[in-house]
Amino acid sequence: MHPPSFVMSRPSGNADYMLLLVKSDAHFVVGGNIFDVKPGSAILIDKNTPYRYQNLNGKYIDDWIHFLPDDDSAFRSSGLFFNQFFPLPDTERVSKYIQLILFENAYSDLSFRKENVLYLMNSLFNNLRWFQNKSEDASIYFLHSEKLKNIRLEITHSPHENYSVSDCAKKAGLSVSRFMHLYAELFNISFRQDLIAMRIEYAKIILATTDLPVETVALQCGYNSFVHFYRQFKKICGQTPNQYRKQNLLGF
Repeated sequence: MHPPSFVMSRPSGNADYMLLLVKSDAHFVVGGNIFDVKPGSAILIDKNTPYRYQNLNGKYIDDWIHFLPDDDSAFRSSGLFFNQFFPLPDTERVSKYIQLILFENAYSDLSFRKENVLYLMNSLFNNLRWFQNKSEDASIYFLHSEKLKNIRLEITHSPHENYSVSDCAKKAGLSVSRFMHLYAELFNISFRQDLIAMRIEYAKIILATTDLPVETVALQCGYNSFVHFYRQFKKICGQTPNQYRKQNLLGF
């Protein structure tokens, strides 16, 4: 954070790259191009690029990191673009990466410091590349991600309930098609397949800890059809519910 009068200026740029995460209104001149920037924006400033910036209306706040990759040519051909601002739908996530990198670089044991920093840098720039290329999708994605996580947590705790895609989409404030797309993007599995997997996991717990009839287990896991439950269980687990119980039953 800097006072209102603060002006950062590098007429000749830097000998390294700089990632700048802007957290306040700001006025930038980068390589001769003028930008009026809103909080939650980022820029990757290229080497030897002149720049200056300040907040004309108040305090200037940012996070930043300077770096030089081991393989400069590979970094430059990685798909990232330089000297252009792009929105960050999850600024705290990027800030945490920067903080972790700075911490590892300053305090971690020398025997694994470079390796830790490299892993964090790769993860950071993979995320930035995605933000740059899909900034509109990313903004929508993170806008709804907490709602989707809460919905999934609810299903995890009570997979036996009757969940429909339309009801869950309505709860998230999304269309059915958008809900299904964002759910798959966030959890790397479709909503329907995730619900099935959760119900089967719940069934495995009941089978291993009770002597309830398998038909009753199916009902308690949200299945109206025992045959449907039986087929899905065998497909996912590679064995029937009774076979699973014989191998895993506890306390009986």
